[in-house]
Amino acid sequence: MSKQKFRYLIISIIECILFPILLPLITFGAIIARFFVRKNKTPSLVWGEAPIINNVYWSNCMKEAGFNSETFTDSYCYLINQRNEYDRVIQDEYLFIPLFLKYYFAFIDSLFKYNIYFISFNGYFLWRTILRNFESFFLKLANKKIVIIPFGCDSYSYKNVRSVSLIHGLNSSLPLAAMNQSQISNRVDHWCAKADVVIPGFMGPDGFGRWDVLVPSPLIIDLKQWHVSQRNSQANGTSGVVKITHAPNFRGFKGSEFIIEAVKKLQEEGLKVELNLLEKLKNYEVKKILQQDTDILVEQIIFTGHALNGLEGLACGLPVLSNLEDDSYTRHLRRWSFLDECPIVSTCPENLLQNMRSLILNPELRVNLGEAGRVYVEKYHGFEAGQYLFKEVINYLHGNRESLINMYHPILGEYPNRTPKVCHPLKNNKIQTSNS
Repeated sequence: MSKQKFRYLIISIIECILFPILLPLITFGAIIARFFVRKNKTPSLVWGEAPIINNVYWSNCMKEAGFNSETFTDSYCYLINQRNEYDRVIQDEYLFIPLFLKYYFAFIDSLFKYNIYFISFNGYFLWRTILRNFESFFLKLANKKIVIIPFGCDSYSYKNVRSVSLIHGLNSSLPLAAMNQSQISNRVDHWCAKADVVIPGFMGPDGFGRWDVLVPSPLIIDLKQWHVSQRNSQANGTSGVVKITHAPNFRGFKGSEFIIEAVKKLQEEGLKVELNLLEKLKNYEVKKILQQDTDILVEQIIFTGHALNGLEGLACGLPVLSNLEDDSYTRHLRRWSFLDECPIVSTCPENLLQNMRSLILNPELRVNLGEAGRVYVEKYHGFEAGQYLFKEVINYLHGNRESLINMYHPILGEYPNRTPKVCHPLKNNKIQTSNS
């Protein structure tokens, strides 16, 4: 038996011994929080416990809007983030208490401090304990509201994924999750039943069966920190070098091997093109390269949708390539939301070479897409857009709004029509040619 498994066994035995104490203790704490904790007019928000940078951006966005909003996470990714970006990290709290007991302390502490929990399908801190199946019960008993936003590993049950290519990408990068897919699927079903709001974004078709807000992505970034690139390169692969950037966290999931191979083929054709392959860099280092040394960003070409890096590229005024090919993931987002306004170039392994070549040879197209990208991010993914989304979610939670389902409807929704639609030269996110 490995040391890790032995340690887990010992912790499980201790938790089982403490179970008769922990269960009534947290139950009593939840009742006290429900009836005796003073409720402020402005709700207190917590974002956790997953240490993803998205939680930081969402929390800062709502802080700026005047809310008491904090991240409370289990550690943070020190390879790409910095400790001062996060508010509360459980490892820094409750000194001299073993980590496995800190999860209980953090949960009870939170009952007396926060009103609305923005969490993933993992749940909050109790998901790491033997009381994981009681967590939603405790939160409801304490009269807390629950908003679920997945990030990937928390909710991908591979057997429920529609795209076989995505299943392969997931198995390439995260094979262990395939062995836990029943547990993951059960968690998804549980929280879909117990949460007050679920916002899955592009992931919605992959086994959730529920979305309360139909939005391609609820991700936001601080546009004050992301500026349009001043590179303004008119290089076309002949007159000068075109810089392509790709920043994978998981190569198999992102399709990195196809991107590396495509650049080699373009170079063999005689085009002057260079690849910036960014891995295990701090966020500020990635930002510097996007803003100063990039002409084209290839985000990912297997998963249907885009992630945070795609938004970062758009915010820098860059043309962005990402996979939007599969209609079963995108058609509903075009019809009932704002995906048609997105200027990302839909790219998969089969059309990657063609799309890259088109953008390399046409600097004017790169400029047009870059300008539209910045406008799109400002409209739908900046702090103002995030504040609109989460304020309306909070209004719904307080009973001041009947439904969230048509928030971004191109006809019925208020927000998409506040400003003119984002115009760009793509159709269904595809580059138009004379033969199109």
